[in-house]
Parts: sequence; structure tokens; C-alpha cells
Amino acid sequence: MMMTKRAKYLLMSVSSCPLLSASVAGAQTASPPAVVTAPGASEAPAANAPAATTSAQSADQGGVQDIIVTAQKRQETANRVGMSITAASGDDLKLRGITSAIDLVKIVPGFNFTQSNYGAPVYSLRGVGYYDTSLGAPPAVSVYVDEVLLPFSIMSIGATLDLERVEVLKGPQGTLFGANSTGGAVNYIAAKPTSTFKAGFDATYGNFNRLNVGGFVSGPISDTLKARISFSNEHSGDWQYSYTHDAKRGKSDVFMGRVLLDWTPSDRLKVRINVNGYTDRSDNQAAQLVAVLPSAPAVVKAQPLPPGNNRAADWDDLDPYRRKADFLQASVRVDYDINDAMQLTSITAYDTFDRDSVTSADGTRVQNFAAATPGSSRDFGQELRLSGDIDRVRYVLGGSYSYDNVKDSANALADVSSLPFKKSIGTANQKVNTAAIFGNLDYRFTDTLTLQGGVRYTDLHRKFNGCLYDSGAGDLAATQSAAASRLLGRPVVFPAGSCVTLGPDFLPILDREKLNEDNVSWRAAINWQVTPRALLYANVSHGYKSGAFPVANATNYLQFAAAIQEDVIAYEAGFKLTAFNRTLQLNGAGFYYDYRNKQLRGRRIDEIFGSLNVLVNVPKSSITGGEIQATLRPAKGLTISAGATYVDSKIRGDFLNYDALSQFGNFSGEALPLTPKWQATGDGQYEFALSSEMRAFVGGSINHQGATHAGLGTNPLFAIPSYTLLDARVGIETPDDRWRLVAFVRNITDKYYWTNTFQSGPNVVIKYTGQPRTFGATLSYRY
Repeated sequence: MMMTKRAKYLLMSVSSCPLLSASVAGAQTASPPAVVTAPGASEAPAANAPAATTSAQSADQGGVQDIIVTAQKRQETANRVGMSITAASGDDLKLRGITSAIDLVKIVPGFNFTQSNYGAPVYSLRGVGYYDTSLGAPPAVSVYVDEVLLPFSIMSIGATLDLERVEVLKGPQGTLFGANSTGGAVNYIAAKPTSTFKAGFDATYGNFNRLNVGGFVSGPISDTLKARISFSNEHSGDWQYSYTHDAKRGKSDVFMGRVLLDWTPSDRLKVRINVNGYTDRSDNQAAQLVAVLPSAPAVVKAQPLPPGNNRAADWDDLDPYRRKADFLQASVRVDYDINDAMQLTSITAYDTFDRDSVTSADGTRVQNFAAATPGSSRDFGQELRLSGDIDRVRYVLGGSYSYDNVKDSANALADVSSLPFKKSIGTANQKVNTAAIFGNLDYRFTDTLTLQGGVRYTDLHRKFNGCLYDSGAGDLAATQSAAASRLLGRPVVFPAGSCVTLGPDFLPILDREKLNEDNVSWRAAINWQVTPRALLYANVSHGYKSGAFPVANATNYLQFAAAIQEDVIAYEAGFKLTAFNRTLQLNGAGFYYDYRNKQLRGRRIDEIFGSLNVLVNVPKSSITGGEIQATLRPAKGLTISAGATYVDSKIRGDFLNYDALSQFGNFSGEALPLTPKWQATGDGQYEFALSSEMRAFVGGSINHQGATHAGLGTNPLFAIPSYTLLDARVGIETPDDRWRLVAFVRNITDKYYWTNTFQSGPNVVIKYTGQPRTFGATLSYRY
């Protein structure tokens, strides 16, 4: 009997230790076992997995299968390890329309996405995130592809191409491998080259003239060399419309590609080469106007507010407001088995990223405020680690080095505004050197009790230089000259096109700063296998995220002040339980995060620009919460999964700053911005046979995001109401999974919602809406 791919996914939504991998016990004989590997673990399936017929029969009889976790080719059930991780297969991601990290909110309770105003995505887990708009913002939630770090969140657009699975780990990370992070990690695992010839394609057509075509070819080149080539071209037409003039925008045009080579010259040596990248030529989303502030010119005050739907927006015709982004990454991974119990791993990566983007950020028919954000990044990373077993101890020891060279700009375009100029050029260049050593140990104290510990030392050196430049028109230079003349008590004149950021002596300065930081992060855990089907676990970890400099239109050098590194001590206790004759898998956890120096977008009042975003540190804050996930198979063919997360965030002690409209206040006791208290996900699917040669399925999912606020204070203009989205799907497929046709509808009710709202420039408040109702069909074929 055959286990469906859908069943495989649902069995992969488990809690697991970051050292370990989980595979379905006894996968079908037609394909290798489905493996869920947490970062840092061996991806090889266990050599002596149980027979396929046993697990397949168990699945078809309505029971939740045992999950086998493997670390260095040893087997344990998932109930013997404890840490919150959600995993999903690449097949299920396609089925549910999850084509980017943005969509992970549909399957990962506690995961949240925020659209920033200049295109950089912001990810958070359990309320831990870092909202910044710059290209080189160090993330609180790290993203990896096959354990190779994507240094900045904006590089994650192409990470979802041709996946075997995705894993999301919650809580501070860094004691095992990769980079420090306070929120968690998302690890995408690419589908690997196969030992026999395989090929496939997926084609989707939907409303707004959406046409996505992708495919792969995989197989052996020689006895020791295998290859896999995959691609995806995503294209759609305009989905936004102007409500004041005859214009549309919102097209998408993204191409992604990957070449994987697996070379195995001997039984002990394996080399994997991964070359991947993407090009993005899409429109930037237009903002929706929320309010016009009293400082605005009359023509801006005359702008009407939009109708209440996701598609309506407005923009001017001075620029096409598109982005041109190119990303290329090459990595080499070498695994060498020193002996049967010890492995040496080297991961080397280099990537380049370039963008030229212009965003209309005012939601009006005139150019009140727009932003041009050209930039580039060149990044190198090297990691070396040793892992293995010694009797009852499993260990990982290693070190890493990375170098990032980021050039970024934030150019303000204000043809009609209260600003005394029409264009400014803000630059920020950073060079970052990071070195770390780390170690992690698992000790099997008894057959039912396992102790874990990890530590990491990180040394980081960040060099920064930034300045605000006149565009060459001389208007900003004249304004800054007048300000400096008043402050100095004598006339000074700054040339057109020059740097005009005022230094400590009130004369122009290219501000140069350094930020040298080090830290020791750590983790300790205990797992108690109460019964073969019940686990209790507890862990405590101390994580860090590096400090950062802002990209700002800084008329004064003080606006370039860095936010120092933040750190969090996270406490978590949880359980995993299989019950009711294996028809229910229930996982739950409670957590408390003690936050120090949380990095936040605050405000500073500037005499030229007025209220400006700056980086600040919140001295003390906390997050208290809990989550629960369940998978239920009450009958053959029927599977139901659900999850929910509750997060209560709070600023502790005094914190003096400005709210979203520049009103000074003490924000003690307030919730952290962009942190909803409640998030929930759910999915159900029923599969049934139409004939011996065809089966059908019908399913749906729900995603609820609680209310939150986009900034400090309680001004209703910046409120983000709660919303609930519904998706549905129906399809047919052959029993051998060769052909599949799926029809889908997403956001069935065409729910009007938004994910961010903020003051853009000095005159308007805007928001970014979510996607409207979309529908279409996907045809897939596998050979």
C-alpha cells in the first residue's frame, strides 16, 4: 500500500532537536525516505529503517506514524528529543501555494512577515524580529539554503526553488552553526540530484494573467557524479489599480535557477556544489493612503482616501517604480568521514547582490515622497566543523568566518512636499568581519534522559561610513548652509552636490564609525522520555543579534548612531504526545524571553526633515507565551492539522522616545510594535479513490493574525487590525504521483487587510495591503 505525499508532510510537523534529523519510518520503496534534517545534522537516512509496508499500512489505517530521528546515522524516535521545529515538504508547499518565505505564516504558528516600505522583507518568530528597511540589516531570523547562510533577508526571494523541504526553528540559534540570531532560523533544503534519471515540471495559470512555469532535470553523469538543474519563471500582470486615474501596476517577473552537483569520489568523501540565483524585474507595490498630515501642501491635502479593498492604491507618473535585483550564490560543501563515528564538514560560500529600486511611498497622485534605494552586497563565508559520537556523547565542534561588504543608499524624491528640496541622496557603506567558534554536546545520561549543551563565542567588527548628499540642484546644500550659518554665527556655503551632513563642528562630514562587539551565546536542555509515546523537555538559551547602523537621510551625524547588539535569554518547556491509538500527535510548549537592548525603529526630530526614523535600543522588554500544534488522522484519507501561538510582549521599565507621529512619551508597559498576541493556522484534507487509476482530494486552510500596532504609542492611524484568511483547493492525481491537477482559491473572501502602516516622509501616513483573492490551476508532472 502507498503512503501519500500529503501524509508525509503532516508527519513531518514535529518538534526536533537542532542537532538531529527526522525521517519517516519506512518510506515507500519507490522513493527514498522523507527526511527532516535540522540544521547541522547529517542528511543521510538510517541504513536499517523499518520495512516500507509496515509504515504504509499504518498510515492508510488512519494512524500517525512513528517519526525516526537520525544523528550521524543513528536512529531515535522524535519523542526522545525536544525543541520546537516545524517542517514541510516541498510537495506540500506547492500544494498550498507557499512560494516564498512570506507565505510561511500559513503553516508556522508564531512566524510573522512584515512588508517594509522599501522592499526588504522582515521576518519574526514568537514576536522576535528586527524591522529595518536597509539592504544590509542584520536579521533576527536567519535564513539558510542547505545550511548556507543568506546574510540578509532580501536575498531570500529565490530560496523556495525546487525544495525537498523547509524547516523553521524557534528560539535563539547559533550554538551549532551559521550565524547568531535571537528569533530563530529558516532552513530551506533543496531537492538533491538523483541516482536515476528524473524530471518534472509545474505550470500554474491564474487570474491577473499569472503564469508560473518551473521544472527540473536530475540524474547521474558518471558513476561518481550526479547533477540536478532546476528553474522557475514567475510572471503575473498588474493587480493594483489607481482610483484617481486610468493606471494599473503590480506585475511580477522573477526568474530563479539552480545547478547542483554531487560528486562522491570515494565512500568517505562527498562534495556538493550549489550555484543558484535569481533576477527580479517586478513592480514595487504602491502604497495606500491612510491620512494626510497638517504639514502637507494643499495639493496633497486634496488627495482623496482610497476605497476599502486590497487592490486600490495611487501613485504618480514620474517614475515606473520598479525594481531591478540580481542575486548569485556559489557554495561548496565537503563531507569527509574520518572514520565510522567522526565526520569533517567544510562549507564555503560567496554571493553577490545588486539592486536598483524606486518605490512610490506616499499613496498619492503626486510625488510627495518616493525612495530610490540602489545598493549592492558582496559576501563570503567559511565554516569548518567536526561531528561524531563517543560512546554516550554526540558532539559538534567548529568555527566560522564571514565578510560582508554592503553599499546602500536611501534617496528621497519629493517633487511636491513640505521639504525644502526635491531630492536628496543618503549613503551608508559597511564592512563587517565576523569570526566565531562553537561547540555542542548531547549526553545520553540514561535510556530515557538526555542532556544537551552548546556554546558559541562571536567576535564582530563593523566599519561604517555615511553621508547625506545634495543632488546637484543645490537646494539641499543651500538649506544646510543656512542651518550651519545660524549655528556657527557666521556665513558658510556648501557646494551643490556635496556632502551636507553636519558634524560636531556644524561643518559637513563623511561620518565614519566603528562597532566592535563580542558575545558568548549558549544553550542547555534536558529531555525526559516519560513513556515511549510521551516526552517532556525543557531548555534555556542565550542568544545575540549584532548591532547595526542605519541608512538615513542624516542632516546631523548623530542620526547615524548605531543600535548596539541585542540579546535574549529564552526559557522553554514543552511536551510531545502520541495518543488515541496513534491517531493524534500533540505538541505544546510554553516560553518566556527576557530581552535586553531590543533593536527598534524609533524617532529623532530633525530641524530640516522633521521626524526621522532612527535605530534605538529598548533597555528591557519581555515576551511570555505558549503554542500548541496537533495532527489528527481520525479516519482513512482524512487529515487535520492545527496550531496556535500566544505572545504577550511588554516593554519593561522606562523607555522615553517618540511615537509614530513624533509625540514624546514614556512607553513603559506597551507591547512591542508589529507583535500580534494571537496567531493560528489550520489545514484539512480528505483524499479518496475515484478509480484504480485516479484519486482525488479536497482541502482548505485557515490563517489568523491577531491585531497589533506598527509603532510606539497607541495612535489609531498605525493600528493593524486582526484578519483571517481562507484558502481552498481541489485536485486529482494518479496513484503513482506522476500527474496532478490542482485548482485553488486563495483569500476566498477577498479579505481587506494590511501588514504595515507608517509615516512616509513628513506629510502622509500610508499602509501596505495584502493580496486580493487569487485563483487558478496548477498542472504537475513527474517522470
